Amino acid sequence: MRDWLKALSLVGLIAGVPLAHAQEEGEGEVPVLTDADQAALAVMNAAIINGHILPAYRAFAAGGAALAAAAKAYCTAPDAAGLTKLRAAFGDASDGWQGVQHLRFGPSELFMRSSRLFFWPDPRDSVGRQLNDLLVKNDAAAFTPANLAKQSVSVQGLPALERLLFGDEAATLQCAAIQGIADNIAGLTADLATDWTAAPIDYARILLAPGPDNERYRSPSEVTMELFKSLHLAVEVVADRKLTKALGENAAAARPRLLEQWRSGRPLRNLELDLAAAKALWGSGMSAVVKQRNAPLAALVDKALAQTIASAGAITPPLETALADPARRAAVETVVNEAVALKSIIAQQLAPVLGIPLGFNALDGD
Repeated sequence: MRDWLKALSLVGLIAGVPLAHAQEEGEGEVPVLTDADQAALAVMNAAIINGHILPAYRAFAAGGAALAAAAKAYCTAPDAAGLTKLRAAFGDASDGWQGVQHLRFGPSELFMRSSRLFFWPDPRDSVGRQLNDLLVKNDAAAFTPANLAKQSVSVQGLPALERLLFGDEAATLQCAAIQGIADNIAGLTADLATDWTAAPIDYARILLAPGPDNERYRSPSEVTMELFKSLHLAVEVVADRKLTKALGENAAAARPRLLEQWRSGRPLRNLELDLAAAKALWGSGMSAVVKQRNAPLAALVDKALAQTIASAGAITPPLETALADPARRAAVETVVNEAVALKSIIAQQLAPVLGIPLGFNALDGD
């Protein structure tokens, strides 16, 4: 077991935090933050917003625009080279999604955008069923962005487009569907970027100006809670959501088709990007505050992130076959174990240092 995994039992790592905590018993205790604490969190929040969130959404919007352009180029003159470029653009747009998928608040939840962009997991194959229902109608108008917005969220985003470019549906490559879904993705990503920085929503401004007149965030610590939950989610998807069910109890019980984006061969890359997003958020402002308040804990998080990222990179690809290969499966299990431990460090040890209520549970929305 890794040294930093053993450190989970070292409760002394959270001793000496310069915050005055409420002494009420039980979970849900809310740390009492001084004005200086709140000011430090405000600086940290701004650094994360400007250094991590906004660049990530700009990159996602650029990827969406490039995807729509590649779809148009391919559909204007379909050929093998154009399809290769379109698939590469799909990969870039998927990279962009992985860079923001942990930021499940604000504009991404408005109008169900996150589900429309990436409907997954899909245990009932809603993407396949709904997409096939539209395709058999052979109605190009059904795939205009305006009409897609009236359809199930499962046919509006990257999973549906993946089916068209890499799945069984790729045999027909119906350009009306390809172009319409790509345009819809581009529109959604552009709207996301706009709503973060421009009126009427300008969500960055809302986050950067908490206070009594702010209907969403009354204090910097409430904004910090949002950012903390995003860090937790970036690790939690690796620890619990994207691997566990696909792994099964043993190699014989592995179910690789439960992996995210297995048709396009992206499962391992997605895990690496999720961990990279966690590292980027942590490093853009949070690590500096934690280092000042609890240097050993900051070092532990640094080490845990680096080790988990390294372990993901040590998996022999593709991940789809590694799950069922006894010789390679152990490396995948290592990533799960390390991600679970890292998630615990974040929830149990990092939370109180940042003034997050004790008993934090991201899945409960606390």
